[in-house]
Amino acid sequence: MIKIFFFGAVADKLGKRSADAQAGISLSELIAQLGCADIQPLLVAVNQEQIQEMDYIVQDGDEVALMPPFSGG
Repeated sequence: MIKIFFFGAVADKLGKRSADAQAGISLSELIAQLGCADIQPLLVAVNQEQIQEMDYIVQDGDEVALMPPFSGG
């Protein structure tokens, strides 16, 4: 099992801040299953490290965060 956290526009679109999912699929498959593929750009972090490789296979116990880019000032 993995834990997924949603932030910003992703959380707004899905109407929730977190979810659980099965391990063993790629990040791109996970994003498509969640219905977030149309949110661009989309930042993805696995275990609190930003990741670019959407073919990464999520492992049991991973924490995935999906968020739009943040800007501040």
